[in-house]
Amino acid sequence: MASLIRSSLLVALSFAICFINPSFGKPSPNVTDAEIITICSKTPAPSFCLKVLSNETLHANQTSLHGLAKISIQLALASADETQVEISPLIKQAENYIVREAYTLCSQNYQEAVAGLMDAKRLLSKHDYRGVRVQALAALEEAEACEHDLRIPAFNPSPLHDKNEEFKHYCNIIWAITNRLVEFY
Repeated sequence: MASLIRSSLLVALSFAICFINPSFGKPSPNVTDAEIITICSKTPAPSFCLKVLSNETLHANQTSLHGLAKISIQLALASADETQVEISPLIKQAENYIVREAYTLCSQNYQEAVAGLMDAKRLLSKHDYRGVRVQALAALEEAEACEHDLRIPAFNPSPLHDKNEEFKHYCNIIWAITNRLVEFY
């Protein structure tokens, strides 16, 4: 008798959880090529996005949208780390105070961007897709601020322009993926 009551309670509890959070009970299907194309069409650099998300080593078709967001955050973090590594020697080699200050500000922008992306990872684990989207945009704005800091005559073009653009592209991919997640969940 006690076993029957426990089984009934377990079934009722499972039903209640699925009723309270309908997305909990839904299976997360793998991302399709069509969905990748749709996501990338929403970014400012669709060809970059397609190149990244279609990369065989990424296995995008073997994960859900949530998993794809997680992978994209990791790629953005790696890009930010690479940029930080590139900035450090530039600060040391700066010819004058103005140039050194510009690189220092840029380094601080990327520290803030990394902090935002780490927060995005935390929010993603909680399925707070709107929060992830906000953090992706905040990180993108930090890269834009870095680019703005380097708009001085000594930098024409900025030596970090390509790195900033790449990082912004990754942030836009995160934004586009989380927009899809917000639509579905």
